[in-house]
Amino acid sequence: MKRIFSNHSLNVFELTLHEWPYNTHTHNFCELIMVKQGSGYHVINDTRFPYGKGDIFLLTPEDHHRFEIDDVTVLLYIKFTEQVFSEKQVWTKSAWIDSNHGFLFRSNMIIGSIIKNEADSSRIFYLSDMLLDEFRSPGIYSRELMLELFGAIIIIALRHLSVELQDSKVGKKESEKINNILAFIRLNINNESKLTLAEIAEEFNISVNYIGEYLRTQTGKGFKNLVLETRLERASVLLQKSTLSISEIAEKTGFTDASHMNKSFKKYRNINPSSLRNSKK
Repeated sequence: MKRIFSNHSLNVFELTLHEWPYNTHTHNFCELIMVKQGSGYHVINDTRFPYGKGDIFLLTPEDHHRFEIDDVTVLLYIKFTEQVFSEKQVWTKSAWIDSNHGFLFRSNMIIGSIIKNEADSSRIFYLSDMLLDEFRSPGIYSRELMLELFGAIIIIALRHLSVELQDSKVGKKESEKINNILAFIRLNINNESKLTLAEIAEEFNISVNYIGEYLRTQTGKGFKNLVLETRLERASVLLQKSTLSISEIAEKTGFTDASHMNKSFKKYRNINPSSLRNSKK
């Protein structure tokens, strides 16, 4: 698969497309893509879903994607690498950057637009248009202004990317930690060597003797159940929205094989994968 590279820490531009000119590809950067006009289908990580005006997508270096364009589509791109965060001194001194900027560079398997709130979506489009204008016609202190606009956009996006726990007793700090652990599980769902209590304990600086109890306390589920539910959920999405074979989906979601996935769906979802796929059709 082709990988596109960028030497810019921040790049902003707009494209008007009648058809998608690129093959499915990955990047060495993140990109926010705003749909200003048009419709069709967006395929991210083999998952196909409709897009339309007002949608906002986040692509990380871990993701691969393409657009299938039905109507003339105008896309506003904001491409950025980790280097952009080092340019703004207040970010590098902040605990916010430590807990969140790495989160942006992980594949979180978000299906569809990352912003569901209409007011925040409007804010991002407004700020992005300002950023694009400044990028096209720079003036004095342009870089400083662009970093401020970019920072505002990222902060709005981050508050929608962090899933709020239903348990209101969980404090902000613990909420961030458990969300990052769940994101780690999603990212490594087909990497068995990473999905161990010892690996997660080391990754998040938690005692290996306590990590199992911690996960159960914060989520109400044991570690094995968390992993299995994550696999089933991701497989369900791929079965309903992708054209991958059942064997390919089993491989991508960490099941031993198609038979293992089939048995798990029957036991825990009371349906088999082929029935789930056919019901969507």
